[in-house]
Amino acid sequence: MEQICFAGIWILAGFINGISGMGAALVAVPFMTLFMDIQLIVPLSCILVTILSSVLAIKYRSEFHVKIILPALFCAVPGAVLGSYFLKILSSHILELVMAFTLIAYVVWNFMQKYEVAEERNSTVVGGICGFFSGFFGSTISFTGPPLAIYILYTGWKQQKALGALGSALIIITGTSCVSHYFAGFYTEEFLTYLYIGVPAGILGMLVSFPFIKYITQKNFRKILLVVIGFAGLMCLSRVIGYYCLG
Repeated sequence: MEQICFAGIWILAGFINGISGMGAALVAVPFMTLFMDIQLIVPLSCILVTILSSVLAIKYRSEFHVKIILPALFCAVPGAVLGSYFLKILSSHILELVMAFTLIAYVVWNFMQKYEVAEERNSTVVGGICGFFSGFFGSTISFTGPPLAIYILYTGWKQQKALGALGSALIIITGTSCVSHYFAGFYTEEFLTYLYIGVPAGILGMLVSFPFIKYITQKNFRKILLVVIGFAGLMCLSRVIGYYCLG
């Protein structure tokens, strides 16, 4: 029964990831904690997100050039290093609280703005800043995607281009964590059992999502990203409240 539930969770997570480019772990992890240990959840989520991101990057490889996200990728490295340092001197719950208020405020501010179709734009500076915080919060509270999604919203890239960019960036950033998990000994027999279930389930969810993408307007795609970012902020806030009120 747990394996059936696990498959269902990742079908849903794959669907969300397919239409937004991120959010698979945000959807899956809360449900997985109901019946799985965190030492199993983290490496499973990491490698499944990497695999799903690879599918997106391959599908939309003709829609974008990797060089447009290089500033974000380069800056993610020092962000991850600095995040690891801060994690030693600050509570992860303080970082989660900062992340929560930042993301929620960003979403509220965006929904209050009047949407206007604008030309696509690239910015090395903004991309670098968002990449830095992607690495920083990825290494501290495992929330890599939201800062990258904020950059996608800034650029105004069309959905296919945005999905390809998010997929490519997350391959590299989360893939690095997968390597560290391997050498840490997290890839156990139980891990492989769930992995064999999660991979086809997640890909199935993504395949189901693809026909819907052509019906999603740029305005609605923006709203989807904002909802996922807001959900990430609420997740951070709930974890902090749960820790201080229930723990």
